[in-house]
Amino acid sequence: MATFAVVDIEKGFENQGRICKCVEEALWELGLRDKLEEVLIKHTPSGSSTDMNYFSPRKSLVLEIVDSLENLEGRVLHELMHVTDQLNKKFKYKKGREPERGTGEHRRYKYLWNVYIDSRLERVGRPAYETRQAREGEMRECYPELSADMRTQVFDFLWELEPLDQKQIAKMSHDLFSASKELKSLAHSRGEKLHKFKTQEDLENYRR
Repeated sequence: MATFAVVDIEKGFENQGRICKCVEEALWELGLRDKLEEVLIKHTPSGSSTDMNYFSPRKSLVLEIVDSLENLEGRVLHELMHVTDQLNKKFKYKKGREPERGTGEHRRYKYLWNVYIDSRLERVGRPAYETRQAREGEMRECYPELSADMRTQVFDFLWELEPLDQKQIAKMSHDLFSASKELKSLAHSRGEKLHKFKTQEDLENYRR
């Protein structure tokens, strides 16, 4: 007999009922309800406006959710898609594969995975965490050393790229052009180069 995840939520949420219902419906939609044992919805850290997910191999999941109804469905679906990918054997998820935290490569890794998730949600007509336009704008923050035209061409390619696995995403976080010989050739012909940023601060403060 199948057992379903128990969904619990911390006290103090103004939108407790709506958030719990949204999470439960998304678990069903993504086929996660019988793959997890418990889901705990927690407040985001003080001052944070970003939702996060923390998945444990013991089939428990902590969701930090902003107490707001604004794009709630898109935000929840996005966070749970991270879990879906981790449980999908074809995604080949391995915890030690992601770049070192605090580096520019780690910021890029998170960005590339987020783009992969939001683009898939959009293709099936479901709300996503961010729109295509917003994700394209975010690329400037992650790849400031590239020209605007190069970023546009790369982003258009990334938005349509499917399927991907974690190993490919991790590789692209170090070498964005590894996913396409055509993009690599184009970048080379234009003299476009990627920089290695030892810290995320170096990336954020870079001026082209």
